Amino acid sequence: MIASLHAYIQALPGWLDQIVVGKERLFAKVYGEETQYARLTQSRVNQSGGIFQQQITLILSNGLSLVSMSIEGELPAFSQLNRFVQSLREDLKFTPQDPWLNLNETPEQKETGNAQVSQNFDSLVKKLCESAGNDDLVGLVLSGPQIMAVCSSLGHCLVHRGGGVSVDLSFFDADYNAVKRVRRNPNLNDIPGMMTGMSQDLKVLQRPPVSPKPDIYRAWLSAEALGELLGTISWNGFSVDSVRSGSSPLNKLYRADKQLSAQVFLYENREAGDVPLFTDEGFLLPSEVPLIQRGKATMSLSGPRSAKEFDVPINSDGGAPSALYLQGGDLPDNEVLQKIGTGLYIGRLWYTNISDPGSCRLTAMTRYDCFWVEDGVLVGPLAPVRMDSSLYDLLGANLEALGKNVYQIPETQSYGRRSWGASCFPGALTALEITL
Repeated sequence: MIASLHAYIQALPGWLDQIVVGKERLFAKVYGEETQYARLTQSRVNQSGGIFQQQITLILSNGLSLVSMSIEGELPAFSQLNRFVQSLREDLKFTPQDPWLNLNETPEQKETGNAQVSQNFDSLVKKLCESAGNDDLVGLVLSGPQIMAVCSSLGHCLVHRGGGVSVDLSFFDADYNAVKRVRRNPNLNDIPGMMTGMSQDLKVLQRPPVSPKPDIYRAWLSAEALGELLGTISWNGFSVDSVRSGSSPLNKLYRADKQLSAQVFLYENREAGDVPLFTDEGFLLPSEVPLIQRGKATMSLSGPRSAKEFDVPINSDGGAPSALYLQGGDLPDNEVLQKIGTGLYIGRLWYTNISDPGSCRLTAMTRYDCFWVEDGVLVGPLAPVRMDSSLYDLLGANLEALGKNVYQIPETQSYGRRSWGASCFPGALTALEITL
């Protein structure tokens, strides 16, 4: 399907050019995937199958007005496209102007990424189930290629190929304790070690829980926990419109009233995250945008609309990061517990929110593999606790070290379609405040 879809995409610019009249601009966004999946329960496959879908979205503009429609299923032939565009043309007559509409008038052609097929899918699923042993392995395995393209009547033909393998796995026990791992393109040889580590952590969770009193504790934030916090900040933290309007929780960082640790180098890295290097409006995007360097804010993110409003370059598809990348430090994984000494090991967080935007304070609850550590040893699970700390403390004054290993954490949502890409984070040795 992907091969035939690619041929369809290559023909699209010529088709679209034949349809438009006068000053019309016609863009088409195409998406397709060939996904194999397996749902696992009790270390067995309880459902498996394939998802093969494709969609085209037609976008018609006549200056500062725009209308669109999406067609799913079998992609329309040229004659059908003409009929759909005629319907859009009728709607366009009654559509108000949009002063920030920004379509690229310069035709661009580029192919990025690479096709990711479902190599060793059956072997991976078998290895996961066999390596789980007597533990209750629950999860979702996704594999296969995806393709995204933007074409236009002006001559745009921008194509991104992605996909690959993602696993979202948990071990559960009879009391609903759980440990969780999410990985992208795992190596078969690494599976037994990962399962052994999950099994050992699950046994620790079966010990009596520890309930620390409200206080500030030395803590390790895993890559997943740190990604949860930075992902929440990303909602409107880095966009140029949030920064210019003063609504960004990183306002003090961008005004240079605050700074983070000099260890912090944070980027939007679309190439490392395997997301398209272009926008729906036909603009090319840089593979990397430095957001924070040596703890100081450097650049913000501007999509086509905000770039037009604030007269700044386009470096994002919409202003929110799609592929954050935090540069690692020098603390190896096997030294983390020793470095914690006595304190918290935070594997995962949820119910994360911004409790005070002015001071960039974040609140969240512990979840899954979170432990109390004494003298460098996992003593037992943390009873559910709430943290509430400022990012200026977590990655600023309290940051001792960043992990040496940077983990690629894939987007695993599959509502409607399979999500794109991944973010990359190390863990962080810091201190955080427990409030209850």
